[in-house]
Amino acid sequence: MTSSKQSLRKELRRKTEEFLSRGGEIKQHNAGETGEPADRPRARSAFVTAQPRQTRTYVNEAVSALDNRKKPKKPEATKKASKRPKKKIIYDDFGEPLREVWSEE
Repeated sequence: MTSSKQSLRKELRRKTEEFLSRGGEIKQHNAGETGEPADRPRARSAFVTAQPRQTRTYVNEAVSALDNRKKPKKPEATKKASKRPKKKIIYDDFGEPLREVWSEE
C-alpha cells in the first residue's frame, strides 16, 4: 500500500494512462449535469440507511436552563454600606490637587 501523496498521484496517473491505452475514454461534463435519466424519478441516495428517521429532540428548555446558570446570581442579603465618610480630592483645572474633602456618599 502506498502512503505518500506523491506515490498516490503516480499510481493514479499510471492507472489512468493504462485505461486510456486500452481504449477507454474520459468524457467531460458541465457542472450540475447528472447521469440519471430525466424521465424517471431520482434514485434513492447511496447514503440513506435502512433505519427509520428519528424524531428530533428539542433542547430549548436545556439551552435556556444553561443560559440561566450563566447569569450572575443576585446577592442574597445586601448589607447596607456603612455611612463612613470617604476622602475626595479636589483638583484644579490643570489636574493639580488642591485640597482633600471628606464626604458621606
